[in-house]
Amino acid sequence: MAEIRQLQLIEMNEAVRLTDLVFRDHEHVSMGEAFPFVFSPSLGQSFGAFEDSKLVSFIGIVPWLIYVGRAQLKVYALGAVCTHPDYRGKGYASTLLEHVYHHVRQAQASLLLVSGDRSLYTRNQCYPFGSFNRYSVKPEHCASLVAQNAMVGYTFRERTSADWYTLHELAASRTVRYDQSLSELALLIHSQAVASNSKLEHRTLIAEKDGKVLSFAVVAVPGKYMPLGAPQAIEWAGDVEAVVALLAYAVERYSLHQLDIAVAWHEIGLQEALRNVEFQASHNNGTICITDPQLLLDQLEPYLKDVIDLQQDKMTVTPSADGRSVLRFGPETIDLAPQELVSLLFDTEPQLAMKLQEGLSSLFPIPFPYVGGLNFV
Repeated sequence: MAEIRQLQLIEMNEAVRLTDLVFRDHEHVSMGEAFPFVFSPSLGQSFGAFEDSKLVSFIGIVPWLIYVGRAQLKVYALGAVCTHPDYRGKGYASTLLEHVYHHVRQAQASLLLVSGDRSLYTRNQCYPFGSFNRYSVKPEHCASLVAQNAMVGYTFRERTSADWYTLHELAASRTVRYDQSLSELALLIHSQAVASNSKLEHRTLIAEKDGKVLSFAVVAVPGKYMPLGAPQAIEWAGDVEAVVALLAYAVERYSLHQLDIAVAWHEIGLQEALRNVEFQASHNNGTICITDPQLLLDQLEPYLKDVIDLQQDKMTVTPSADGRSVLRFGPETIDLAPQELVSLLFDTEPQLAMKLQEGLSSLFPIPFPYVGGLNFV
């Protein structure tokens, strides 16, 4: 019988070795370097299954805070899920996930962000979510992007060690964002989580005009080894025109055949600036589980109050049969399956069995940051 529990300090290195065995080859950066918060002894969050004191299965989780306007959401991110090849087929991942769900609810987090979309998650109420356009900026787009966005007088460079205050100020100016301290931002850029999975490397670029820093962009580009994926923009902040200028600059500077960027529905200015670049409609990265619907609404209340007057009508959600939820707002009541609740809250075109009335449709979707950025787990 396996022992299921959170890892202790002295077991973190064993977890790194297991995840490196499953996910990495000799050219990859170690998981311990790429995902420092997953293996953080100070956070002490991740779970493992042990046989005869040996770690044989692992789930990494990290607590984050996400700002949506004035609202602060408590969320967990889940990733680095693996089982040693000699111990597969025993259901350890499912058992670990049950323990994670209990822990997340106990911690008063309202959302669980999952890096994958396999059946282990979808059968446990984790669903695709969000409305994004995925653009591919190519060399032939660069001249037109510069022309249409009147990018005159910009200068571009890679960041220096004197730029951290400015980068942090720009990152913190976003109304929809992960909470990133200055030190966390620096560590996340250094760690290269998403980039390392594809054997890419981070470059942090800065756009200036008239001596003022207007934007930054972290891009993942080919480095020492043959990459496993396309170059992509990982994180950005600041003036929209300057961000687009940085994308075009990155394509030219690093001789990229394309630079992919996932833009959320609420980033209207950036979508408009990229209007002549081909894109594919898609979801956010991975899947999401609403671990406590009423807690999520409570945490969202400062944002919702800024969207519509909630003084008269309190929005509530109560559990129903078969995992369903009943959402009430004033005279409106709607009975939702778990996947419908996710779609209502996060999709621009929610997939619902019932038609929404005006009151609820004016509140949703909720803007949400890209999960595949610096805070990816």
